[in-house]
Amino acid sequence: MYEYIEMRDGKKVAVMYWEDVSAPRGAVVMVHGMCEYIARYDDFCKFLNRNGYYVMGMDDRSFGNTDKDSLGKGYAGMFEDTVDDIKQEVDIAKERFKTDDVFVIGHSYGSFLTQRFIEKYHADVKGAILCGSALQSGAALAFGSMIANSKYKNHRDDLGKIFEKFTFVGYDKKLKDGHNGWINRDRDAVAAYNADPMCNFTCTVGFYKSFFDGIKLLNKERGKVPSDFKLMIASGSADGVGGFGKLVKKLAKAYRKKCGLQPVVKLYEDGRHEILNELNKGEVYEDFVAFLDDCLQERA
Repeated sequence: MYEYIEMRDGKKVAVMYWEDVSAPRGAVVMVHGMCEYIARYDDFCKFLNRNGYYVMGMDDRSFGNTDKDSLGKGYAGMFEDTVDDIKQEVDIAKERFKTDDVFVIGHSYGSFLTQRFIEKYHADVKGAILCGSALQSGAALAFGSMIANSKYKNHRDDLGKIFEKFTFVGYDKKLKDGHNGWINRDRDAVAAYNADPMCNFTCTVGFYKSFFDGIKLLNKERGKVPSDFKLMIASGSADGVGGFGKLVKKLAKAYRKKCGLQPVVKLYEDGRHEILNELNKGEVYEDFVAFLDDCLQERA
């Protein structure tokens, strides 16, 4: 069940808590992807509870019950505002769950927010998992950013169909497994996503401008993450967002080069974008908890 909390700028966001934990070990702040909402992670969050971790997560700005009447709309600076929202969630989690052992797990868009979060607020958490992530850079990023910036002033709320064409539509074309088949091999999960009006929609030019601006900033400041930070990068080998593995490996390389960090990297064979909803999600669940447990054991 959702509650609403007020962020430092007065924005009210919808938040869920998972608190059925009998032997608490720590807490997780879960960050969802674009065109979805936090309740989609209910099964995984309950699994974390059973393994000793409290969980909280919000519907990000522009999505879910936080902005149900303006889904996919965005504004310049929203990416950075959402990163600061995650910081506020971490502070709430520490107080509510009475623990300093807090982790952040971010999926897709949420993983890019988490990349930026650990640049700014790495000292506030014990580690992080980037799920369905990538290194986005170079000509593709510059081209997308140029289009978004040129359209932003007069067409901020126009649908970003051109950005979908070069990403999601392209992934589907390569896999040839139906509309949004790129997200998952589980056909029932894809059908549920397609039938959900809070998922199956197109984000606006304003959202994409904010997103591209955020990616450029996090690429510039990646070196601020300390070399001993505990980081896991996990993706499916058939995930278009991760360049079918290539951009995932480049992301790990960027952390090694920029700050000497040695992330744990997991590429699940034939897995697509939503590995927490994939056919082998049980394996992914176990690997994520094992990483969190290892972080706590190493600290002890």
